[in-house]
Amino acid sequence: MRYIKVLLLVLIFFLSMIFLFQNQETLAKDMVLKLNLFFFPPFQPAPLPTYFILLAGFLLGALCAMALLFWDKLSLSAKLMKARWRVRDLEKEVAKLSAEKPAPAPVGGLKAKLALKKPEAPKNDISAPDPDKNV
Repeated sequence: MRYIKVLLLVLIFFLSMIFLFQNQETLAKDMVLKLNLFFFPPFQPAPLPTYFILLAGFLLGALCAMALLFWDKLSLSAKLMKARWRVRDLEKEVAKLSAEKPAPAPVGGLKAKLALKKPEAPKNDISAPDPDKNV
């Protein structure tokens, strides 16, 4: 994937260079930009070549993209740090609770014997009559 990205970047750079060389006369002409806001006086910088404005726009776009990627990386690393702190706190809580809890009985101990022992059948040789039954 990394090689494909590099190949695409080289291709874009190559096509951009071809565009700039084939249109040198047109791009070398001076261009005047204006900014006219309602409450401020109009702003008009010195005339600049078109290729300079094109390259400045490309550079500004690249810087904005890098700033957004950097912000996203900082945000994700902060979330990761918080998640690691949460995991550490939960591990401490589990260790604390396991230290307070008594150890479970061994598998072959009393519980296993009681679980394997079958219940005894009721005895029918009762000598006293049951007052609830009408015999």
